[in-house]
Amino acid sequence: MKKNFIIVLSFLISAMSASPSTFILEEVNEPKTLNVSGDKLIISESESILIYSLSEKKLIKKFGKNGEGPGEFKLGHGAGSLKIDIRGDELIVNSGGKLSWFTMDGHFIKEEKIPPMAYIIPVKNNYIGNCLSPVDRNFPSLSVCLFDSNMKKRSIIFNSEVPVGMGAKIMVPSYKFIYRVYKDNIYLSTGKENIEIMILNNSGKKKDNVHLNNPGLKVDEKFKKRVFDFYKNDPVYKNYWAYMKRNMYFPEYFPGLKDMKINDDKIYIQTYKVKEEKFEWIITDLTGKILKKIFLPQNIESAIAYSPITIQDGKYYYLKEDIDEEIWELHRVDLGL
Repeated sequence: MKKNFIIVLSFLISAMSASPSTFILEEVNEPKTLNVSGDKLIISESESILIYSLSEKKLIKKFGKNGEGPGEFKLGHGAGSLKIDIRGDELIVNSGGKLSWFTMDGHFIKEEKIPPMAYIIPVKNNYIGNCLSPVDRNFPSLSVCLFDSNMKKRSIIFNSEVPVGMGAKIMVPSYKFIYRVYKDNIYLSTGKENIEIMILNNSGKKKDNVHLNNPGLKVDEKFKKRVFDFYKNDPVYKNYWAYMKRNMYFPEYFPGLKDMKINDDKIYIQTYKVKEEKFEWIITDLTGKILKKIFLPQNIESAIAYSPITIQDGKYYYLKEDIDEEIWELHRVDLGL
């Protein structure tokens, strides 16, 4: 009996020590973005980027600071956080008014200016990014444009027709017009209540369209109360409460799509459906054929803010805050694909 107990105990200890599901990120305070590439975990917070080794579970590089010089970042003017994309063996960082290139080890390569308040992604010899287009005499609308190699606007490839600007009505939660680049193609979510993803080539020419039937999820009173409480009580956003109260409105149904990731020849679509504090993800191939539906955890920081997540090599990574210990943990879930 004692021998069997020792065998079972040894098995449990071995399984726990081999599990890659968590490790503590002692250097992280307020994470904004999360990326994984090979053995590297890349996190941004404020004007800094932290690179961790997943296998060694330790910080190997921290770089970036507030400033306008090479390798420095500036937020504000529409850039609430750094946005990081990985292209091959390079990190491409969007900050206020510029796009910066680094090696995967954090060494500065180059940078160039981009339009203010724009999130820009390279796509072969062009760039894709957000822009504003006329929608009526009072307000412009949020659109997605193609830019040439000199960052000059070539064409508008999608006009949301959703007015933006001071005094425009603000829908909460808003529609997510997300654009991603994968294998030199552009994947652009264009649906509102439904899930629609337009697929274009690197010159902005439409190639295909993904449509998924998505039963409408009604915006309930519980969600509305959480939003009201957030804007009334949050130390930063409560200053905007009077403006939000005057201009904010709720749709009858949640948007069909909350987030979208693309890698490993798959599209990962997050919806607003929640079960046991986990969000639904719909996983499809690149044509939109559904491969799997799964509910995955995500740390909810407020009614409108969520901790960053990423998906790589069939694994889902998310950050979870231990409020009592004031530490962040990285968690990993194998999607079983």
